[in-house]
Amino acid sequence: MEIQFPHLFTIPSTAEWWRLLYVFCGLLGTIALGEGVRTLFKWSPEFTRKLVHISVGILIFFAPLIFTVALPAIILAIFFIAVNFVAIRKGLLKGMHGTGRATYGTVFYPLSFLILVLIFWYRAPLILSLSILVLALADAGAAIVGESYRSPTEYRLTSDKKSVEGSMTMFIITFVTVYAGLQQFGLQEHRQYEFAFLVSGITALTATAWEAISARGLDNLTVPLVTAFLLAIFVLPSMQVDLRQYALGTSLAIVIAVVSHYVRFLSLSGSVAVFLLASPVFGIGGWKWTIPILAFFVLSSVLSKLGKRRKGEFSDIFEKGSTRDYAQVLANGGIPGALLVCSVFFRGFDFYPFYVAAIAAVTADTWGTEIGLMRKNKTYLITTFRETAAGVNGGVSYLGILGSAFGSGIVTLVALPWLAGWQVALTIIGAGIVASLVDSLLGATVQATFRCPSCGKETEKRIHCAGAPEVPPVAGNIVGGFRWMNNDVVNFLCSASGSILMFLFML
Repeated sequence: MEIQFPHLFTIPSTAEWWRLLYVFCGLLGTIALGEGVRTLFKWSPEFTRKLVHISVGILIFFAPLIFTVALPAIILAIFFIAVNFVAIRKGLLKGMHGTGRATYGTVFYPLSFLILVLIFWYRAPLILSLSILVLALADAGAAIVGESYRSPTEYRLTSDKKSVEGSMTMFIITFVTVYAGLQQFGLQEHRQYEFAFLVSGITALTATAWEAISARGLDNLTVPLVTAFLLAIFVLPSMQVDLRQYALGTSLAIVIAVVSHYVRFLSLSGSVAVFLLASPVFGIGGWKWTIPILAFFVLSSVLSKLGKRRKGEFSDIFEKGSTRDYAQVLANGGIPGALLVCSVFFRGFDFYPFYVAAIAAVTADTWGTEIGLMRKNKTYLITTFRETAAGVNGGVSYLGILGSAFGSGIVTLVALPWLAGWQVALTIIGAGIVASLVDSLLGATVQATFRCPSCGKETEKRIHCAGAPEVPPVAGNIVGGFRWMNNDVVNFLCSASGSILMFLFML
């Protein structure tokens, strides 16, 4: 699938410029109406924000019918990205942004529209319209229902609080919107009951999961983009995948997520993240793409549990334990998942070796740490090669390097049937090992290290000692690295470096 850049900047006619002015005035009028209602009736900014959210989404739904060329829509999106960003920073337009929490949702909203215009305006405007409509109706409906209950059943996967009632509303409205859209606007084969039901169910389940795990307005970006992606792979011939295989992959992803949470491989947020990652990997990639990442996840989780007692000695140092949360899942699986998506959009390029290399890198890093700490052995700081304490950021050992090589080799071995010979396989193993050393180098130089103000220990944890029950926990003072460079960011960079090193080695 290609983005048709030359056509995106076709100059519109005079009539279309006038339409742009009318739409622009309509959007500004909607925002002004929200501000006026909020001020006049003393309504909550949250309520007027939802009103604006829905009204703008419905107006945008008709954009492909209003304009024949894409440039007016691109101009609108860029303008409101800039205006909303400034309004948030300056504390303006409370009817749109006043939610009582820091969020850039109103910036992500036009940004998602811009991305959808660039990709789907000429190829599949229905996908653009339905994706924005799902965001406008389902996301806002979930928030309204969740806030209307006096005692909703609340849960928290990330920093944002969600409700079961709101998530159920999100699922139902998304399902109905997609199903109705396929029935009304889809081709004849898209209107068949089984096809429309499966597509609507998969899209609703995935969009609801993304909404649940997205924080600070990020769902305004994730929900429409994942909706558009799923509709594209089920509807567009150039991207089409087997719907039944995807449904089976989604079912398998649910089973793995639930079982992993039950055996405490994953936290609740981690199980949702695994579902979101595993669904496209299983559903699109089949066994070829599934086996390497499944081998990493299962074997690394078992290894972490086996070494839990020994690692307990280092619980004061490590930021997180053996039960992985959503951030750890996305840090390790984000790059492989992105490469899978790229393989759908750009089918003429073989992303598979880079996919395996990314998994080999995080496996090498995980196994190097786990095996390196299983027994006492000399550890050396990677930047100075001087002996240091085990568990310190940037520490490497002979046993740990051996574990890295073994982990990288296992992942490459299970992917060998789909690789172009032993030369490529050995290159992937090497990329994985070197990437694990890159991880150690980042840990020694830029990863955040804190000193606990209570006990004085250096640790990855921002808050180490809680103190007495009546004394609130105190964040540690940073003594090394950058505050935002935590272990999850380092793992993400390790995964990315595996793919980059593979590319450089293949050159």
